[in-house]
Amino acid sequence: MQGLEHASVAPGCKEWFPAFAGSGVIGTDDGFHQRKRFFWQRWPGYSCSMNPINQFLTWPVGMIEVAADAYAFIQPNGPEGNAGYSNAGLIVGPDYCVVIDTLATNSMHDAFMAAIRRVTTKPVGRVLLTHHHPDHVLGTHRFLPACVISHHACRANILADSNMAQRWAHKRAQFAPDLKGIPTVFPDLTFGDRISLHLGEREVDFFHPGVAHTTGDAAAYLPADKVLYAGDLFFNRVCPAAFAGSMTGWLAAIDQILQMDVDTIVPGHGPVSDKSGLRLMGDYLQLILDASREGFNAGCGAEDVAHGMALGDFGLWADTEERLLEDVRRCFQQFQEEAQVSAASTA
Repeated sequence: MQGLEHASVAPGCKEWFPAFAGSGVIGTDDGFHQRKRFFWQRWPGYSCSMNPINQFLTWPVGMIEVAADAYAFIQPNGPEGNAGYSNAGLIVGPDYCVVIDTLATNSMHDAFMAAIRRVTTKPVGRVLLTHHHPDHVLGTHRFLPACVISHHACRANILADSNMAQRWAHKRAQFAPDLKGIPTVFPDLTFGDRISLHLGEREVDFFHPGVAHTTGDAAAYLPADKVLYAGDLFFNRVCPAAFAGSMTGWLAAIDQILQMDVDTIVPGHGPVSDKSGLRLMGDYLQLILDASREGFNAGCGAEDVAHGMALGDFGLWADTEERLLEDVRRCFQQFQEEAQVSAASTA
């Protein structure tokens, strides 16, 4: 990682992160908020009078047309961050529509369906699930009897979490009243590598880029329109959640997408963007992976690495306070798994 030095590793590994030397932000209980103040001091463009964080975390929301008869349904940040406020997609065909992901809560489902009705009266005939997380699949029942399509592993993950709404209500108590009566719906049709849908003359290529954010990620690509619905392969202005899947696999998936002929990318969270936004998220993942590997190899704990990491502008993203340690811990788990495989192969 650029600028990372570890000539001496003291208890807590605080000397690892020279960008914060003398800043007083390392190892403190409110380090996240102090980091934000540090960013304002370090980058003059982020002045308190401009309230840049609020500006940065506000974006156009609602049903946004990204190509002819292709839409992104974008949600804002919530009062407690972005967790749970995912995006969805809609493609209108000659006879029926395709929905990409189905959001989390009853009120979100109502808003999405109302937005669909304002665009078209055609029925939803296919539902594409980009992965199994509750905030992307809990509204699936609202579109039945549409055919629900996912990667094999996505379906397996949903089967393993059949009480999804109840479990998520316990984890995210702020959503609990809005999760009542939601059943878990399992995909009807699954695939391994890719599956193509044809809506008249329009092709939708639904493909699995490998294990990345989860084991069953998929993205929907409209080649003629150069539009990609990325699901949670892409978090834009929102800290990525890497508690499952593979950090190295995720970076490989990003590289794969960056080589595609794509102009517009609909992320799983945050505003509509393009390759530059995805590339920036890849830079964050690489930063976390590199710093975590350095810390792991030096015997530091995940907490020390996370609390001392110099994030730069990445610290302004939504949910960084909640997810940074989570991301570092996932890297540590990956390193441990790699070490176990290596040890087994040489035994």
